[in-house]
Amino acid sequence: PGRLQGMGLCAAPLLLLVLLFAPASALFTRHLAGRAPAPALRLRGGLGDGSTIVGKVASYLSPATAAYIGLLKSAPVSTKVVTAATLATAGDVIAQKVSFDAAQKEQAPPARKRQTLSDWDLRRLFMFAAFGGFYTGAVQHVWFGILNAPAVARFLPAKGVVAQALARTLVNQFLAIPVLYYSIFYTWRGFCRAETPAETLTLARAEYWPTLKLNWAFWLPTQTLLFACAPVKYHVPGCSLLALVWGAVLSFVSMAKAPQDGAATAAAVGTGTRQPAPRQRERPWLLHRD
Repeated sequence: PGRLQGMGLCAAPLLLLVLLFAPASALFTRHLAGRAPAPALRLRGGLGDGSTIVGKVASYLSPATAAYIGLLKSAPVSTKVVTAATLATAGDVIAQKVSFDAAQKEQAPPARKRQTLSDWDLRRLFMFAAFGGFYTGAVQHVWFGILNAPAVARFLPAKGVVAQALARTLVNQFLAIPVLYYSIFYTWRGFCRAETPAETLTLARAEYWPTLKLNWAFWLPTQTLLFACAPVKYHVPGCSLLALVWGAVLSFVSMAKAPQDGAATAAAVGTGTRQPAPRQRERPWLLHRD
């Protein structure tokens, strides 16, 4: 019961923000409706209909995909919030599973055990679900709409689909991510972990720069490709899916490396009473989902 109460306390503020943010997002979506969307890279070679790459692939997929695309059109904000929250949770499930398995491999065979419910950090799962739904799902729905608005396109020096996609990625990765994303994330994580403001600031200072460099290494090329190939309605689901891949890859990378630096130790997610074994401590970049 105490753990469930803690999870509820952790998730409730951001879920409330999502509910308050959704009407504003819907109004913004209707405001942009009717305006010419930013162009997406189109396939060449006899297609005739000029379908985008994502649209052409989606046309061959299952009816479930068509239903999801319909939800993106009829209920864009709630669909993106649920998508982002679900994939953020899945990414953290992978990270916790890999971390637990790595810790068990260091134990003698008689001491090894199967992962049970008590071994999962449920508060952390709720933390990522709430943050993913709020920032990736709701905030980026509005932010990506602004980035792709025709009025903004006039201020971008680049011309052409790929060049403008790169320009939008640079604005996102060098403005929104360093300033907005990490500010919200560290504040939210500190609240969920019951840290004092001083503790939150100390950990953020230790993790910020190495995490940001790794963030740029992955997201600059992948987000540019996403922005170039996909219409704006697919940008949030695409980023959510890429974040799942990003977290899974880094989980497997970290499994083979014992975290010896202070930043990795500082990044361990504890509940306030139980600290994981050294091998289970995540590297700081595993705690971020763009």
